[in-house]
Amino acid sequence: MFYDKYLDDYYLNELFSNYDINYLKSIDQKNFEEIYQLLKKYNFYFIEDIIEGYLEIFEMDKDIVEKRILILKDRLGDDFVNIIGEDMSYLDLIINN
Repeated sequence: MFYDKYLDDYYLNELFSNYDINYLKSIDQKNFEEIYQLLKKYNFYFIEDIIEGYLEIFEMDKDIVEKRILILKDRLGDDFVNIIGEDMSYLDLIINN
């Protein structure tokens, strides 16, 4: 699988502990890469943690994820990434908004 390109051994072990292998295999690599790059664009410094706990984001349409990131930025202000990093439950708003 492609996850080893993005995660070190610690995060890989956590990923395989948190998710079923069949689910992990079902994630589209191209879409995963697009979301990964989108998160990098907005300077999310904790992408590994997002992969580990909020993998569903990497299944979503890139445009929808970006729209919801911008909504969070409007709500939380310019320091939104740090705020989300301290309380990752904000990521639920990207998934469930």
